[in-house]
Amino acid sequence: MADNENIVLRCEDSLEGIFTGIYEAYALRMPHECIHLQTAEEENMRLFTVYRTVKPDSIKTEKVIRTLRTRFGEKDYMALCLAAAASSMEKAEAIYKTVVWGLSGRCRGSILEHLTNDDVRRTLELSRSAGNELHRMKQFLRFAELEGGVLYAVIAPKDNVLPMLTVHFADRLPMENFAICDENRKLYAIHPAGKDWFLMSGQHMPPRAEKGELTLTAEEEHYQELFRHFCHTISIEDRKNLKLQQNMLPLRFRNYMVEFVEK
Repeated sequence: MADNENIVLRCEDSLEGIFTGIYEAYALRMPHECIHLQTAEEENMRLFTVYRTVKPDSIKTEKVIRTLRTRFGEKDYMALCLAAAASSMEKAEAIYKTVVWGLSGRCRGSILEHLTNDDVRRTLELSRSAGNELHRMKQFLRFAELEGGVLYAVIAPKDNVLPMLTVHFADRLPMENFAICDENRKLYAIHPAGKDWFLMSGQHMPPRAEKGELTLTAEEEHYQELFRHFCHTISIEDRKNLKLQQNMLPLRFRNYMVEFVEK
């Protein structure tokens, strides 16, 4: 390879895909300024650049995770995971360069405190954005009980926070059968009672689940109606502030919340 050529590693848009790309970047043993990561194809190809596709690898991902946790600590590691969940074409490059900066030995303390570094600052911005989305999902997600006793919820987050959201509810509902559908990505998180949860793509789901043809229990329908009635009757008309309401609860979440869905 010529000295003036760069390498772009195309990764899957997932935590495993990005971390595998970071592993492969170090395995090349080239100057890091010559290596770039991306999760989507560029509209215009770069000159003097070699493009390589990186397939996700769980073993390589685990090695990167172990290194990040050991060198940066759990807090910075979780921030990098949130950045990887953000809906941005720049995230793979920003995370990779942030990791390079952190492992260079030129910084002390938390790597995300070094905001004079453009890549670190961008990674922190992405992490905060995805973290805010995750926080909102924890509050606004609504489970419904289906016939058979399965709890089912549908969400449509901007960022790919479904895995971290499932960790949250698996910890709080360990003995419940539940499923969460990310409608934007056609991705499902399945949690069997008392067992480990897993992700499944929409193409592998039963047609009824894909079409939303799911039957609620009679008790669930009754409680949903009571909850809607409660939410509509406790409001004080003279104190209604629509602008503040939309700031606290943006409209994009309401199509998936039982209290805003009319029957």
